[in-house]
Amino acid sequence: MFPILYQYKFISIGGYGVMLGLGFYLAFLLFERELKLRDIDPELAYKILLTAIPLGIIGSKVFHILEHLDDFARYPMEMIFSGAGLSAYGGFLFAFIGCAIVIKRSKENILTICDAVAPSLALGYCFGRFGCHVAGDGCYGLIVKSYHYFQFTATPYPNGIVPTSLPVFPTPLFEVLVSFIAVGVLLQMRRKALPTGTLFFVYLFFSGVPRFLVEFIRLNPKMFLGLTQAQLVGILIIITGIIGLVVINKKQKTSA
Repeated sequence: MFPILYQYKFISIGGYGVMLGLGFYLAFLLFERELKLRDIDPELAYKILLTAIPLGIIGSKVFHILEHLDDFARYPMEMIFSGAGLSAYGGFLFAFIGCAIVIKRSKENILTICDAVAPSLALGYCFGRFGCHVAGDGCYGLIVKSYHYFQFTATPYPNGIVPTSLPVFPTPLFEVLVSFIAVGVLLQMRRKALPTGTLFFVYLFFSGVPRFLVEFIRLNPKMFLGLTQAQLVGILIIITGIIGLVVINKKQKTSA
């Protein structure tokens, strides 16, 4: 694990930050390219990036705090200003709302831009989750027992931000794999003449299902009906993706 890659006095460069920054950069380049392919002003990519980064960080922190209110009550300042403790779904929701406003002001079709950014979202999430693995920030799963089918995946995080010498499920890597596959699938799908919004709603499905499943072997606290906050949000995202695909396909058939 590499939670800190470089440190000199008060200057500290963490593994998670490097991977997150790299993910943002590559996702931005891909998004800019997708806009050009759709004959849309790539300047919009800069506006969306400058909106998504701060709102994504704020949303990630807010959702993490809501998920760990007991810890927040004891260590409020530490949780607010700590570089660790970020919820991907919180960041996504906050950033999406802000970016939707930016897109509307630019007078572009929101679903068209969502289709263009879908592969970038999957790519950015892939690097973000790999950053969690590199830093060992506590996003790992339960202890792997000797009778588990996936015992070969067991990974300790002795030098992580939240260290453990026990063999646990490397859940971030599971999501990295699914996100990497999602990038390839979405890039292939966008070559076809599909109804506007298809790529984005397929991405939502790709995002929600693996997160919902991986939460069963993670350490996050249960909130409602034995499900974690991420699972509840994941269910909403999956339902949104399915409803979106049904609606746009019905509209296409009606138009035809």
